[in-house]
Amino acid sequence: MQLIREDWKLFRNIDTLCQKAGVHREFIPKLVVKELVDNALDATGDCELELVDNHSFRVTDNGSGIDPDWLEDYFSINRPMISSKLLRLPTRGALGNGLRVVTGAVISTNGYLTVTTRGQTFKIIPQDDGTSIKQFLGYNNDYKGTSILVTLGLSITKSTLSWGKMAIQFSKNSEVFEGKSSPYWYTSEAFFELVNAANMPINEFVSLFVAGPIKAKKLITDLTNELEFSMLGTADLSFEESDQLLTFLRSKIRKTLPRNLGAVNKNFVNTMSHKTNGSFNLETVRGEHDAEIPIVIEAWVKYDTDQDDESQKHSSISVLVNKSPVTADMRTSTKQASTTIWGGGLYIDLRSRPTDFYVSIITPYQPIKSDGKEPDFRPMHNEIEYALKKATAKVKKFNQNMSSGGRNEREIIIQNLPKAIDKTSGDGEFIFSQRQLYYAIRPFVMEAFGGKQLNYNYFCQVITDYEAYYGEIEGMYRDPRGTLYHPHTGEEIPLGTIAVQKYNRPTWTFNKIIFIEKEGYFASLRDVGFPEKYDCALLSSKGYASRAVKDLFDLLGETDEEIQFFCVHDADAAGTKIFETLQEATSARPGRRVRVINLGLEPEEALELNLQVETFESKRTRPVADYVPYEWERWLQSHRVELNAMTTPEFIQWLEDKMEDHGVGKVIPGVTILSNEMESNAEDLVREQVAKKILQQNLYEEQVSLELDRIKGDLELAKLHVRDTVKEKLDNNPHSLWSLPVREIVQDIINNQE
Repeated sequence: MQLIREDWKLFRNIDTLCQKAGVHREFIPKLVVKELVDNALDATGDCELELVDNHSFRVTDNGSGIDPDWLEDYFSINRPMISSKLLRLPTRGALGNGLRVVTGAVISTNGYLTVTTRGQTFKIIPQDDGTSIKQFLGYNNDYKGTSILVTLGLSITKSTLSWGKMAIQFSKNSEVFEGKSSPYWYTSEAFFELVNAANMPINEFVSLFVAGPIKAKKLITDLTNELEFSMLGTADLSFEESDQLLTFLRSKIRKTLPRNLGAVNKNFVNTMSHKTNGSFNLETVRGEHDAEIPIVIEAWVKYDTDQDDESQKHSSISVLVNKSPVTADMRTSTKQASTTIWGGGLYIDLRSRPTDFYVSIITPYQPIKSDGKEPDFRPMHNEIEYALKKATAKVKKFNQNMSSGGRNEREIIIQNLPKAIDKTSGDGEFIFSQRQLYYAIRPFVMEAFGGKQLNYNYFCQVITDYEAYYGEIEGMYRDPRGTLYHPHTGEEIPLGTIAVQKYNRPTWTFNKIIFIEKEGYFASLRDVGFPEKYDCALLSSKGYASRAVKDLFDLLGETDEEIQFFCVHDADAAGTKIFETLQEATSARPGRRVRVINLGLEPEEALELNLQVETFESKRTRPVADYVPYEWERWLQSHRVELNAMTTPEFIQWLEDKMEDHGVGKVIPGVTILSNEMESNAEDLVREQVAKKILQQNLYEEQVSLELDRIKGDLELAKLHVRDTVKEKLDNNPHSLWSLPVREIVQDIINNQE
């Protein structure tokens, strides 16, 4: 006798539900919370999570809500697996089991669901046949979006909400991928499954891979001209035809760089972090195309806040894929100062005392081992290990700095800073430079360490750290280390902290600004009229972006006029850090409030352009930005390509191509501004014409000559003593320029003639 059980029935029994969900029964409530939070975050980007009682919790968002007509299908376990995850994107989820797990947990524990959406409240009642029916409970206008109240027959505590709360925490204000799926992210087999499931016209299907109607229209035109089966539906394609379609898409669409996937991009309390990116390959078996899967890895490691605190006896590891905690059985073990992390295909040894580790993986495709979404991290093992080791090293350095005892230069500087500030500023009466403050501190260090000279760069770093903690030192300014060039006006402004404080952006003059590592390109770009052609301001800082440059970016970002920010740098380790410190937070400044577009030069692009590569040997490891893939980070330890490797025509063409790809076009104000400008110009031109006409009619030039003749005698007499008179006036008003007293003398002569 054969006993046949349909797949959906596995969701209505707590034991088999664990099999489908991939977690032990004690974690089912945590998983239900996470699934609903993930759905809310995917739909709206934010949500609220609250514990109602020891059996219930509620998830609320402010989105557009769920169509009530769909509720019965959404919360039924007897339905086909509905998943958008066949279309690979760096968003939450791996299988379409989420709501089936939620509903199954309700059924198997004798719980219930209450859904409020679009102002109506329904109770969802599961049926024995695996379907669900909804019961209308009334109107509730308190929720404009969706509120789901879940009551389970299992105990719920605050810790039950931990996965959901972590998903919310890592999603808030994070960078979100806004692009399309890439044909390079699929093996031939995976692409065929997507094609087969899409069930739409092919010309509509290919639009899933390009952004914007213009690009989509061109792609569809090329499709019609190049593929005989372009008029078919996707469900009609054979495997071979699907592979041809994948070949076509790859020939028309560029690869998406890993750094464009988005990221969490923030630090959390008492943690040090590191970010890296890369890719891994998946081989095809039946077809022609392997998949190249990009990844962005971020790791956070908690540091000691209290060196004497013995409460942290064990380590923990939390892993998130596309900002959602995974349910894999991740484990840690710490002996003395060594921690091992394993699970999900990982096995990583770290030099670390017991602490908390967090790893975020952003990827369009996370390999899994089962319906329970058990992840397989082996393809990205190296990148995860690298990010964790980097973050752990930062924590070790931080802990050492915090625990170091005895007097050191840093302590001497900070202890004597108030006295040095008072001396340099004249007890607060005058502003002063950072260099002046250095000379005021220097004697204290020399006295404490037997004449040891204080290094200026080290002093500046201590002051930066001090200001990051206590706020900026009042009255201190930093000297200009860069230049801002305005298009159309030709004005060049030396950039220091004072200049930025007084800066006013000329209205409707430029809508782009490029930060260029090398100031020498200004002359070439100005000579060909690049700033004027692209309405683009030019900015340099002789290397790393100074505080003034970062403050200027933030200042411009707060204005009402649209503006884009770009960065250009060498393809070397320092160049990548120049972009990173311009965009990301440093000890001196938080991250930019605006998005800075990295134009390069990046190593892979430099090699594609066949630019001259410099090789070198270095005994020290050169720091590289977190966004750089692992393989290129190693390359940059012994290679570099300068922007100067391009000729002037090559550089200008390269930069113009970048502007064509990213630029927003010329500055064109709105109709109101343009209309006001027309009226102002009309008035000015008419005034000029009327004034000229009136002056001619009234013999203006002749009258001026008569008046000058009338005061000529007194003017000549005043010239005899003019130097003494000017000196006397300047003695009384030393802030004046000599020309002002001269004008006052002439004004007195004219007034006496009246």
